[in-house]
Amino acid sequence: MANHSLNLRNITLWFTAILLLFLLLCLVLRNPFLRAVVGSGITRFNAGNNADLKISKAKFEGVSSIFLTGLTLKPSEGDSLLRIDTLDVSVNPWKLLAGRLNISSVKIRNLYLMVNRHDSLTNYRFLLRSKQPRSNDSSGSSSQSGDSAGGYSKANYSETANRIFRWVFDKIPGETDISNLNIRSTTGSHQVLVHLDRFFVEDHAFSTSIRIREDTSEALWKASGRLDSRNRFMEAVLSSAVNKKISLPYIGFKWNASFCFDSLMFSLAAGNFRNDEAGIKGSIAFKGLRVFHEKIAADTVNLQKLGLDYQLNFETGAIELDSATTVTFNDLDFHPYFKYRPGPPGQLSLRINKPWFPARDLFSSLPEGLFTTLKGLETSGELSYYLDFFVDLSMPDSLRFDMELKRQQFRVLSYGRGDLLKLDSSFLYTAFEDDQPVRTFQVGPENPNFRKISQISPFLQYAVMTSEDGGFYLHRGFLPEAFRDAIIADIKEGRFVRGGSTISMQLVKNVFLSRNKTVARKMEEALIVWLVENQQLYSKDRMYEVYLNIIEWGPLIYGANEASRFYFNKDASKLNLAEAIFMASVIPRPKWFKYNFDETGHLRASMADYYRLVSAKMLSKGWISTQDADRLVPDVELKGPAKLMLRETGAK
Repeated sequence: MANHSLNLRNITLWFTAILLLFLLLCLVLRNPFLRAVVGSGITRFNAGNNADLKISKAKFEGVSSIFLTGLTLKPSEGDSLLRIDTLDVSVNPWKLLAGRLNISSVKIRNLYLMVNRHDSLTNYRFLLRSKQPRSNDSSGSSSQSGDSAGGYSKANYSETANRIFRWVFDKIPGETDISNLNIRSTTGSHQVLVHLDRFFVEDHAFSTSIRIREDTSEALWKASGRLDSRNRFMEAVLSSAVNKKISLPYIGFKWNASFCFDSLMFSLAAGNFRNDEAGIKGSIAFKGLRVFHEKIAADTVNLQKLGLDYQLNFETGAIELDSATTVTFNDLDFHPYFKYRPGPPGQLSLRINKPWFPARDLFSSLPEGLFTTLKGLETSGELSYYLDFFVDLSMPDSLRFDMELKRQQFRVLSYGRGDLLKLDSSFLYTAFEDDQPVRTFQVGPENPNFRKISQISPFLQYAVMTSEDGGFYLHRGFLPEAFRDAIIADIKEGRFVRGGSTISMQLVKNVFLSRNKTVARKMEEALIVWLVENQQLYSKDRMYEVYLNIIEWGPLIYGANEASRFYFNKDASKLNLAEAIFMASVIPRPKWFKYNFDETGHLRASMADYYRLVSAKMLSKGWISTQDADRLVPDVELKGPAKLMLRETGAK
């Protein structure tokens, strides 16, 4: 028994001695080993990226800290991209043994990041070049191709998101101390400079000042927040340090736009929030937001409050914006639901259901600069809104589109600055081309070319309705089915080929709104159409009468009677069926009427199909008789000034 104890003690002593010797060797050799590993890594990186990465010195400090000095990075031929004087990184040794690089602290002194672009020459593109993927499959098949069913990707976005979250938060150190951080972005003659004296994170909290210089303008921001990698949470608040709006740099230079605000609050938490599926949730909130871009609105858009409380779920094969998400702008909020199932070819779902709410919340929340015609509108009563959209891109014809804005005891108390009642009597109308006014004329009896609805040929009235909006007298301004058909056509063609505008929408656009093709104009158009139709501000006959008297029918030819004189040298009341269908065909492209004729001056053969289609629809609705349809010949004889223009074209 004594011998056994002696042997065990000897083995323990020998093991301890060997372990101590091994640790001693590690301590003695760790720096040469580190230098060898760093040198080998630099060589591979430089060869693989056509780069010039250098590190003057690399050594261990303590048990798990690596200290680097003189780090520089640039393309092999080009300007310097990065310079760091000293970098001290500590990692979690236990997680490192498990194969995970978890950074516990970072200290940096004097960091300079310089991003340059001159025409097509940059000092960063060498890092963005895609690497050729390695394949172990001699057949050349993709590793992702076998995991699909029904034509849809079965990628597990939940697993992918979890891997990304783990990687990102493992790289966020618990303690960070960066002194003298400088970022310079140069694009041609444009330059943006960002400077932080110190960025310090302790106990997961940080607070810092950021100095921004863009060309000759300067700003001072302040940022504070929390970074908690263990709980996978981050939040930040950004505001101006001198009581001015924060204006994001580069946006004006790149897109001729502006984006500024009083403050921005952002938070994000990553985890498994539903059925063990990965997700992120948090909030984004702007105060005093001002945005300008010519494609958004003609004026600067002002939003006092804009917020998003979001929950994004990652599923197997789909990404979902949960209906727990809340969008808030000014006094209004709603809960959108969105789901995207990637393809090929893919599925999209969007639902919004806003139960009854005070109508004033909508109209008081309309951002200043976005709805200029409706500014100052005051209402009472309640509204509700519903939208249900779904499309399977492999079967566009299955597209579902339902939308409705309902009203309950709704009244307009004041129309504010918008003159929505002007169609009740004569008014001046200005026609535009390329956003420029080209002609102004009176819409009313004072104009010798104005014609009441009863003075316009029924053939023309019905032909135009058939071509533009067959349900004009039946709907309330919108035809969801027309929108649905337009979206289906656009999906099938892979481009915008068809719109879903009704006559009501065209009338509102022409009479009340600017011709700037912006997002704001389309949104305001929809709201005004809804008001006009649901409040019955005018009769349908009056709306159609104005429409027929203002639309363009040819090069600078406006109104049905002027067009009738231009083409056929007759009054609009005298048009026959063939002439009426021809004039209806001109509306979508009024300046192209000449191209409907061949070199002999007759309508092209392709127009026969159009005549057949329009007349068949008119016959089915009882707008023409069987005799009218039987006698119809798809041709017209020009007798007005248009005939001279046609001859000039033929002569050329």
